Amino acid sequence: MKWSTPILSSLIVLAAQTLPAVAEPAVDEVVQRYLEARGGAEKWRAVRSLWSTGVYSTFSDHERYEMARRVGDIYRLDFKVLDGEAVRARDSEGPWWRHPLLQPEVARLEEGPYKALVERESYFGPLLLDAASKGISVKLAGPAEIEGIAVLELVVGLPGGAEERWFLDAETFLEVAIDSQVNDYTQSAEPMRQRAFFDDFRDVSGLVIPFKVDYEFGHRLESMTIEEIELNRELSDEHFSPPPAEPAGE
Repeated sequence: MKWSTPILSSLIVLAAQTLPAVAEPAVDEVVQRYLEARGGAEKWRAVRSLWSTGVYSTFSDHERYEMARRVGDIYRLDFKVLDGEAVRARDSEGPWWRHPLLQPEVARLEEGPYKALVERESYFGPLLLDAASKGISVKLAGPAEIEGIAVLELVVGLPGGAEERWFLDAETFLEVAIDSQVNDYTQSAEPMRQRAFFDDFRDVSGLVIPFKVDYEFGHRLESMTIEEIELNRELSDEHFSPPPAEPAGE
């Protein structure tokens, strides 16, 4: 039997109306599932500090690092770059740093991309926890794929206008990768895309934390591997502040 075009069109419309709709999860649901996968919002809100140590790999060197975080986005990362001491930190007065190639002396970060880098790193706990109160927006871009893994893609807007693309595992809701823009003046004056890959998630007193993060940006590869982690260690204000200036010579 041959169907006329009007009848066939009517049947297609009727079929579309009677088929069950495949609902895409709302962004709030995705964020909730993500926070649950990371251990739950209430458990994260109960943590006062987080200290870790492990291996920081950059310029093909593998050196020890120490990282300390405290509520209020207080932060310090000590590591080495080509045998030189480096620090990225944020105390109650704001970000400061030292870098053997870019900033050999301790200095406050008043503006620019490295200030934004330290502010982004210093967020305490999962970034999407209480996102709205931090001035962070989250939108659902839809399903995608990263290296053969089915993911949900989120567009995360940061205070100041920067934007990140998050890729959450469609089954576990844990981070697979995050795309962002960074500046690395050891390579180029122009900003470049950075992709961070997350792996080796482990349970730490009920919190789920990635113990391995690999970074790709420009021609550079970096990684951080946690070996030891401790929650709620007592961390003084002085630990996060820059060292006092040395007195001027005679």
